[in-house]
Amino acid sequence: QLSSSRKRETMGITFRSGDYVRFVHAGGRTIKDGEAAVIWNRNGIAKEVIGPERVSLFFSTIRFLTRYKAEPHQYLIVKHRSGEIEHKPGPISMYMNPSRHDDGMKVEDGIKLETKNDCIIVFSSKEAKHQLSIDDGNSTASIETPIKKSAPSAERRIISGPNIYFPSVGETIHKFKWSHHNSTDKSWCFHVLTMHKKYMWNRHLTIQTKKSPLNIRVAISYEIGDSIEGCLSIEDPIPILEAALLNDATMNCINMNESNLMESMLKIEEFFPTLSKTMKSVGLRLLKFQVLDIEQSKECKEKVKGEKQEAQRKDDTSHEIHQQIQMTEQLNNTKLKFLKGLQEIGVDVTQVLCANKGNIEKVADNIAMMTEKEGGRN
Repeated sequence: QLSSSRKRETMGITFRSGDYVRFVHAGGRTIKDGEAAVIWNRNGIAKEVIGPERVSLFFSTIRFLTRYKAEPHQYLIVKHRSGEIEHKPGPISMYMNPSRHDDGMKVEDGIKLETKNDCIIVFSSKEAKHQLSIDDGNSTASIETPIKKSAPSAERRIISGPNIYFPSVGETIHKFKWSHHNSTDKSWCFHVLTMHKKYMWNRHLTIQTKKSPLNIRVAISYEIGDSIEGCLSIEDPIPILEAALLNDATMNCINMNESNLMESMLKIEEFFPTLSKTMKSVGLRLLKFQVLDIEQSKECKEKVKGEKQEAQRKDDTSHEIHQQIQMTEQLNNTKLKFLKGLQEIGVDVTQVLCANKGNIEKVADNIAMMTEKEGGRN
């Protein structure tokens, strides 16, 4: 704990807030400029004091107040103990007085509408009322009173920029919750709808063409059109667009060859009629369609790979047979040369072959042995 001198020193340079609560039998407190406090006297009556001021206390409870501040782009939500709620646009500062306010004020950012194309959808509750006439003898006055036991109706407004919008009490800003095209995130939430803002949608498609299945990577460019009603007609348009794209790609590609597929896809209105109509119905406009990559499907690649391997195997077998034929031809030529050589030196080739049963290799071996013996004698 701080010493008394340290406490006095701290009191002089810091601002006390709602966590400072003291019961004082007899004494006083200095409420500095920039501070505020509420004091309950011994009868329980509360009094708010905004500094600078020196107050005397006698059997009283003092609680310093927490200050809340909203800057020009913010607003302050104040909840009163009576049940009333106020939204106070900045710049403003207030002290949270527990005798008048519920615990904790709230500071919120206003909704920035930076350009004229930015807009938000505001829903406000509108309580049904009826006219009540009062006649005091001299004149008749007409006042509006709420109709009891009737559900409040909702009123919808479109707020456009450039502006910073601060919601009033009872107003709700519509939150758009769309699925992501290019992310693993489950949803894409936003309040501000930017008209004519361009978005890019990358998609992988597996389609069946006339010859074989293909994997196609496409990029679709679209923008939010002028129809806000269309954007509100469905909670999440992305799954519907996905289904429309797949339907068009499946129906139109089945009778096409790979050669004319890319050219046909560039004709957006003709090739993607369902996608175009669906986008218009939900307030979007299809701008551009690009084919980024086309490759054969996994099954088709495996089939082609198997065919290549089979062709290679056949080539290898054919090469082996060709080599064997060449070796046989070379052997036969060698045998013929050998027999011609014997015939030239006066050997009866027919008699030799008959004696060795046509085995030329055996004849060659016998001649080689005889040659070696003759060499040994010499």
